[in-house]
Amino acid sequence: MEDSISMPELVAILNAKSKQEHEDRKFFAALQGVDIDKDNSSEGQEAWERIKAKAFSGGKTTDPNDIVSLQGNAARKAGFGIGEGLDYEVID
Repeated sequence: MEDSISMPELVAILNAKSKQEHEDRKFFAALQGVDIDKDNSSEGQEAWERIKAKAFSGGKTTDPNDIVSLQGNAARKAGFGIGEGLDYEVID
């Protein structure tokens, strides 16, 4: 048996655990008559995407489609980004 697990295995375990915890919370909320998934509207998702874009860009943009938001790991996941062979300039 292995002494350690790989990164993809760890990510899969953490995702499964997170999903299970969400299902548990959803069940206990349903016992109290609350639907916790009804708040996952597209408006809430858009707000979350704007927050992530602002955080990843260092406060430079709130548009998740702006190239400035693709930096670091987000750029690597997308296959490109600033500092990964793609550059940009600010035009005033």
